Amino acid sequence: MADRSGRTRRRRRLRSELGASTIELVVYAPILMLSIFLTIQFALIYLGNQAASSAAREAARTARTTLDSGAAQTAGQAYSDKVGKGILEDVAVTVEPVGTEQVRVVVTGHALKITPFIDPPTVTQVVQGPLEEFRADR
Repeated sequence: MADRSGRTRRRRRLRSELGASTIELVVYAPILMLSIFLTIQFALIYLGNQAASSAAREAARTARTTLDSGAAQTAGQAYSDKVGKGILEDVAVTVEPVGTEQVRVVVTGHALKITPFIDPPTVTQVVQGPLEEFRADR
Protein backbone atom coordinates (compact mmCIF):
# COMPACT_ATOMS: atom_id res chain seq x y z
CA MET A 1 0.00 0.00 0.00
CA ALA A 2 2.84 2.38 0.78
CA ASP A 3 4.28 1.65 -2.64
CA ARG A 4 1.03 2.54 -4.34
CA SER A 5 0.61 5.89 -2.49
CA GLY A 6 4.22 6.84 -3.42
CA ARG A 7 3.46 6.28 -7.10
CA THR A 8 0.28 8.32 -6.83
CA ARG A 9 2.17 11.25 -5.29
CA ARG A 10 4.81 11.12 -8.07
CA ARG A 11 2.12 11.11 -10.75
CA ARG A 12 0.40 14.13 -9.19
CA ARG A 13 3.72 15.99 -8.99
CA LEU A 14 4.54 15.16 -12.62
CA ARG A 15 1.09 16.29 -13.74
CA SER A 16 1.45 19.60 -11.89
CA GLU A 17 4.80 20.30 -13.66
CA LEU A 18 3.50 19.58 -17.15
CA GLY A 19 3.99 22.64 -19.38
CA ALA A 20 6.56 24.29 -17.13
CA SER A 21 9.26 24.04 -19.80
CA THR A 22 6.97 25.66 -22.35
CA ILE A 23 6.25 28.57 -20.05
CA GLU A 24 9.96 29.00 -19.29
CA LEU A 25 10.70 29.03 -23.01
CA VAL A 26 8.02 31.63 -23.66
CA VAL A 27 9.43 33.85 -20.91
CA TYR A 28 13.16 33.45 -21.57
CA ALA A 29 13.33 33.24 -25.38
CA PRO A 30 12.50 36.94 -25.98
CA ILE A 31 15.04 37.99 -23.36
CA LEU A 32 17.67 35.80 -24.99
CA MET A 33 16.88 37.14 -28.47
CA LEU A 34 17.01 40.74 -27.22
CA SER A 35 20.41 40.18 -25.62
CA ILE A 36 21.72 38.60 -28.84
CA PHE A 37 20.48 41.52 -30.97
CA LEU A 38 21.94 44.08 -28.57
CA THR A 39 25.30 42.31 -28.54
CA ILE A 40 25.42 42.26 -32.34
CA GLN A 41 24.35 45.93 -32.51
CA PHE A 42 27.12 47.00 -30.13
CA ALA A 43 29.63 44.97 -32.16
CA LEU A 44 28.50 46.78 -35.33
CA ILE A 45 28.89 50.15 -33.57
CA TYR A 46 32.41 49.14 -32.57
CA LEU A 47 33.25 48.08 -36.13
CA GLY A 48 31.80 51.34 -37.49
CA ASN A 49 33.97 53.23 -35.04
CA GLN A 50 37.06 51.36 -36.24
CA ALA A 51 36.21 52.01 -39.90
CA ALA A 52 35.76 55.72 -39.19
CA SER A 53 39.07 55.79 -37.35
CA SER A 54 40.87 54.17 -40.28
CA ALA A 55 39.32 56.61 -42.75
CA ALA A 56 40.28 59.58 -40.54
CA ARG A 57 43.88 58.36 -40.26
CA GLU A 58 44.11 57.90 -44.04
CA ALA A 59 42.67 61.35 -44.75
CA ALA A 60 45.00 62.92 -42.18
CA ARG A 61 48.01 61.17 -43.70
CA THR A 62 47.06 62.51 -47.13
CA ALA A 63 46.44 66.02 -45.78
CA ARG A 64 49.71 66.07 -43.87
CA THR A 65 51.84 64.97 -46.82
CA THR A 66 50.15 66.69 -49.77
CA LEU A 67 48.89 69.83 -47.97
CA ASP A 68 45.70 69.54 -50.07
CA SER A 69 42.45 69.36 -48.11
CA GLY A 70 40.40 68.39 -51.18
CA ALA A 71 42.63 65.40 -51.92
CA ALA A 72 42.53 64.43 -48.25
CA GLN A 73 38.75 64.57 -48.17
CA THR A 74 38.54 62.45 -51.34
CA ALA A 75 41.04 59.94 -49.91
CA GLY A 76 39.11 59.68 -46.65
CA GLN A 77 35.81 59.19 -48.45
CA ALA A 78 37.28 56.56 -50.79
CA TYR A 79 38.90 54.74 -47.87
CA SER A 80 35.67 54.73 -45.86
CA ASP A 81 33.79 53.42 -48.90
CA LYS A 82 36.30 50.60 -49.27
CA VAL A 83 36.89 49.65 -45.62
CA GLY A 84 33.51 50.62 -44.15
CA LYS A 85 31.35 49.11 -46.87
CA GLY A 86 28.32 47.63 -45.15
CA ILE A 87 29.51 48.81 -41.73
CA LEU A 88 29.50 52.61 -41.91
CA GLU A 89 26.75 54.61 -43.63
CA ASP A 90 26.26 58.33 -44.38
CA VAL A 91 29.96 59.10 -44.06
CA ALA A 92 31.09 62.72 -43.95
CA VAL A 93 34.79 63.65 -44.03
CA THR A 94 35.84 67.13 -42.93
CA VAL A 95 39.41 68.42 -43.27
CA GLU A 96 40.27 71.68 -41.55
CA PRO A 97 43.56 73.43 -40.77
CA VAL A 98 44.39 74.14 -37.14
CA GLY A 99 46.65 77.16 -37.09
CA THR A 100 49.40 77.12 -39.69
CA GLU A 101 51.15 73.90 -38.72
CA GLN A 102 48.45 71.33 -38.00
CA VAL A 103 45.48 69.69 -39.70
CA ARG A 104 42.38 68.09 -38.17
CA VAL A 105 40.25 65.46 -39.88
CA VAL A 106 36.77 64.58 -38.60
CA VAL A 107 34.95 61.53 -39.95
CA THR A 108 31.31 61.00 -38.94
CA GLY A 109 28.81 58.35 -39.95
CA HIS A 110 26.23 55.88 -38.71
CA ALA A 111 26.89 52.28 -37.83
CA LEU A 112 24.78 49.61 -39.50
CA LYS A 113 21.41 49.25 -37.78
CA ILE A 114 19.84 45.84 -37.16
CA THR A 115 17.50 46.60 -34.28
CA PRO A 116 14.30 48.38 -35.32
CA PHE A 117 13.75 50.18 -32.02
CA ILE A 118 17.27 51.43 -31.19
CA ASP A 119 19.03 53.93 -33.42
CA PRO A 120 22.79 53.51 -33.22
CA PRO A 121 24.68 56.63 -32.18
CA THR A 122 26.61 58.74 -34.65
CA VAL A 123 30.16 57.47 -34.92
CA THR A 124 32.74 60.26 -34.87
CA GLN A 125 36.53 60.01 -35.10
CA VAL A 126 38.97 62.92 -34.99
CA VAL A 127 42.63 62.78 -36.03
CA GLN A 128 44.94 65.77 -35.71
CA GLY A 129 48.59 66.02 -36.63
CA PRO A 130 51.34 68.36 -37.78
CA LEU A 131 51.79 69.24 -41.44
CA GLU A 132 54.91 67.78 -42.98
CA GLU A 133 57.20 69.97 -44.96
CA PHE A 134 60.37 69.30 -46.86
CA ARG A 135 63.46 71.10 -45.67
CA ALA A 136 66.51 70.97 -47.87
CA ASP A 137 69.93 70.21 -46.39
CA ARG A 138 72.11 73.23 -45.79
